[in-house]
Amino acid sequence: MKILRFLPVVALFSLAACNSNSSTTNEVAAADSVEATAEKAVSETEAPAEADVVRVVTPSDSPEPTDAKAVVIDFSAVWCGPCQQFKPVYHAVAGEYAAKADFFAADVDECPELAKKYDISNIPCVVVLKKGAEPVKHVGSMSDAEFKDLLDKSL
Repeated sequence: MKILRFLPVVALFSLAACNSNSSTTNEVAAADSVEATAEKAVSETEAPAEADVVRVVTPSDSPEPTDAKAVVIDFSAVWCGPCQQFKPVYHAVAGEYAAKADFFAADVDECPELAKKYDISNIPCVVVLKKGAEPVKHVGSMSDAEFKDLLDKSL
């Protein structure tokens, strides 16, 4: 009998606890949604069109320079630490030099024929192709200043 007297009190506390959890859960979900939307908006506004400047080479591609523009190819691999370190530098500088050259990224594991064509044996390796000139190769990661210097001398 005594248990039945406390049953409504226990039920009341249980319902109050459930309501507070569901409202907290809804608030957390809403906050996460707002945060994700804000992050997306920030990343879209901060990221310039660098991603559009560097084109990924497929096995059937063979980028060639034209009279108007040179071609710059970054030979790398996803498993290569120095390649991943150089990648943001390459993309940032490519955005600045897009008017002077077309920029490409070639994974040596996916494009072995292109790597063989330019005698790529070490990565990261940047190859600058200018119509009527010998290819310029640089092996190893570079800072943005070093990469700009290479492009200024080669283009």
